[in-house]
Amino acid sequence: MESNDKVGISIAQPKIFGVRTKVAEQCCTRLEISMPLLVDEINDRVGHLYSGMPDRLYLIDSDGRIAYKSGRGPFGFKTGELEQSLVMLLLDKETTTVQSQHGIPIPSQAAAWRHLPSAAKGARQPLPSWARVLAPTLPRTTSVLLELDYLQRTHSSIDRALRGKIRWVIAHANRCSYTEAMAAADLRRAGLSETELRILAGDFLGLPSGEREVLTFARQLTLAADRVSDEDVVGLIRHIGEKQVVAVVLLVAYGNFQDRLILALGLPSDAEACVPPLEVRFITEDNPSDKSSAQRVSPANGQIAPGDVREDDTEWRALDYAQLQSHMERQRARRSRIAVPVWENVQKLIPANYPVKRPIRIRWSLVCLGYQPELGAGWLRGLRTFADEAKQDRVFEESLFWVITRSLHCFY
Repeated sequence: MESNDKVGISIAQPKIFGVRTKVAEQCCTRLEISMPLLVDEINDRVGHLYSGMPDRLYLIDSDGRIAYKSGRGPFGFKTGELEQSLVMLLLDKETTTVQSQHGIPIPSQAAAWRHLPSAAKGARQPLPSWARVLAPTLPRTTSVLLELDYLQRTHSSIDRALRGKIRWVIAHANRCSYTEAMAAADLRRAGLSETELRILAGDFLGLPSGEREVLTFARQLTLAADRVSDEDVVGLIRHIGEKQVVAVVLLVAYGNFQDRLILALGLPSDAEACVPPLEVRFITEDNPSDKSSAQRVSPANGQIAPGDVREDDTEWRALDYAQLQSHMERQRARRSRIAVPVWENVQKLIPANYPVKRPIRIRWSLVCLGYQPELGAGWLRGLRTFADEAKQDRVFEESLFWVITRSLHCFY
């Protein structure tokens, strides 16, 4: 290389292993390298296996497994990330269980992995703390959520940088420092500068108009979804199209779910939030059948047992049955902001890992699977798996759903 020639380093590319070894010895001597330097075979077999060109960082644990892999250099060559992974690995060896700020046990990496299903890819890689907390009680749900997290951070049809900005805006609005750090790390890996990151905390005036509209929409959907207007969505569709609008909504939905999970568990914002998304694929059983949810018993024929007591709710008295039906009829008559695809078209797009035994009629499911089949299927698999694994009391579950939708002013 010309830059090497200028400083007096002029070495022809070695053709045999012995010459390459001598060059390595020169390198160790002149640079005073104190750590062992390994010399690859002349056909660069190890370099090709580890995809090390032009350079790459790996951390190998004491069991010989890859604990961390950086992005390709020079842009992915980040020693700080390697340092964080090394610290996490050492801490994991020193302690078996720590606690969140709310006193919830956070198992070690090894302990959490023992609860999870077998992995066809990505086994024993460092798990985020939320996955470690969930693994002992909801192992199948945790495995699905890990796969969904990777899909949302790497396989969405939204541009990589814009995807990271949306996720940062959601985390910032929710005051979730853990996912804010995670999104910022993803954005730095995408090439964003610190100056560009600071713009996200303001009014987005330094950004292009289309991008500014998307981020404003994401923030509004996070803070007050019921105030998003038909005109807001029409304008967004005009900029990015219906398919991308659905992708944005799915990302905002997942981001808010993840933030609430992390905030409720009281998980610390530490170095692990900044590691790249975990590419993992689990070997799981078929998705739960409808029969498995039958344990959540409802009253026979929908009737309340004679001994049960119906609470007298003054708010319900004020809103009589006829008025309630009137409100519902007006809602049914509304025109959908997104065209709802027909089942026959959606069926052709559904991924193989999301088995469907009968036609889907729920409109939001049709929209998710019709416009974003991979992301939509990942989200719905999470719902189905949790419902089967948690086996919550049906009345308790619906009561929680009522509280949540009521607080969000969601008619559904």
